[in-house]
Amino acid sequence: MTELRPGNYAYFDRTQVGLCAAAWDDCALTVLARIVSRPARDRVILDSGSKTLTNDGARGFSPAPGYGVVLRDLESAEPEASLLIERLSEEHANVRATNGSSELPTGTLVRIIPNHSCVVSNLVDRIWLVDGMNVVSEVPVAARGRIT
Repeated sequence: MTELRPGNYAYFDRTQVGLCAAAWDDCALTVLARIVSRPARDRVILDSGSKTLTNDGARGFSPAPGYGVVLRDLESAEPEASLLIERLSEEHANVRATNGSSELPTGTLVRIIPNHSCVVSNLVDRIWLVDGMNVVSEVPVAARGRIT
């Protein structure tokens, strides 16, 4: 065997939830982002853009707007339905509070379940394995930047 292509079953993502192949708490890969700006009551800017979350849309049995799902808090696997990641630049995500206002202050960390986990893991040099809120290990992404 010279190649193994397991797909994203090890991580799952928003697309797999949309296709009913996984539940939110099955998603093992999340992106940790920080709120770096609050330009309006209904908008926050995250330090995680297309170079981390990718521009891939989510697929599923119903429409899934945005570029990932912000979770309720760092320990939850439940989406925060009022936050929509509606635009990405390379380094930032523009998040709109669909209920008209977000109370999250600048500096707050949020977890995001990406639309497509395969691409996300290929865009970073290393991942951190966590158990709850504890970092267990740092693992280099061995295939990062390798093309044969």
